[in-house]
Amino acid sequence: MANLSDVKRIVENKLSSSSHDLEHTMRVYGLAQRIAATIEGVDLEVLGLATLLHDIARVLEDTDKTGSVDHAILGAEMASEILKTLDFPEEVINKVIHCIQTHRFRGNKLPESIEAKILSDADKLDAIGAIGVGRAFMIAGEYGEPLYKTFDHEQYSTNILNNGRIKEFKEHSPNIEFEVKLKYIPDRLYTEEAKRIAKERVEFMEDFFERLEKEIKGEA
Repeated sequence: MANLSDVKRIVENKLSSSSHDLEHTMRVYGLAQRIAATIEGVDLEVLGLATLLHDIARVLEDTDKTGSVDHAILGAEMASEILKTLDFPEEVINKVIHCIQTHRFRGNKLPESIEAKILSDADKLDAIGAIGVGRAFMIAGEYGEPLYKTFDHEQYSTNILNNGRIKEFKEHSPNIEFEVKLKYIPDRLYTEEAKRIAKERVEFMEDFFERLEKEIKGEA
């Protein structure tokens, strides 16, 4: 039977998005292992496989012009086929599918297993802190977003979003992403270790965006 190294090689060939590349996957992998070390009874094989494969369909979602592709749902299907080809047991595959289906921030499915909760937490942690700032601006560059933008919460929800997904990227920006999504990540976490890490990371981002606003206004 194949192992995690075989799965990693497959994933590396599938990921080309600069903000959701193999480096992101491996950071999430490391965070997941760190969280798992604080909890008893975690199936590390399921967690490892789910972490490596969680963004397998991300490039397909990012390049989809219809807005109909959900990388969590499609990714679970793709992961299932990959693991079947590599002769992983059906029980393991089903657990991995659940983890991937439930990992995304804006998804409708909630994680139930401890492995799914850890993956969800680890993936969200990689969106905040210094890494989160870097990724926010990387994504902004990919979509032609401005460096900074003032906004109104009500107008934002009405005019910029479509079923929770951004439809007008030029009206979006990293500071808006922080205000409407990233600073709420600690409230969406399941494990105590992830919550502890998130607190410090969000505080860093708050300081950064406060400083950015002052510099944009010429106040600092």
